[in-house]
Amino acid sequence: MTERKAVSYGQVELIPCIVCDGYVLDDDTAVMSERGTADLLEMDQKTLKAVRGNWPPKTLKPFTNKSDTVRGNFVKVETNKSPHCGREIVTKV
Repeated sequence: MTERKAVSYGQVELIPCIVCDGYVLDDDTAVMSERGTADLLEMDQKTLKAVRGNWPPKTLKPFTNKSDTVRGNFVKVETNKSPHCGREIVTKV
């Protein structure tokens, strides 16, 4: 498997006044960092990790696409604009 690389970085404001880290990967996929997603949802990062293989819950399955999943991918940050440049981070797709 080819290691993905984060080539662009920016701050994403999905909800007014709540900002999280966003990246564009070398295949043009837009992602958010796992830590940024946890902050956005105001939840512990450990809790977010727990849903990786268990999404969606049975109660939400009728309302989601069968292809919807929560998974974490390691990517290497190559953009100098990111405070995490040169490190591997976990992203949510």
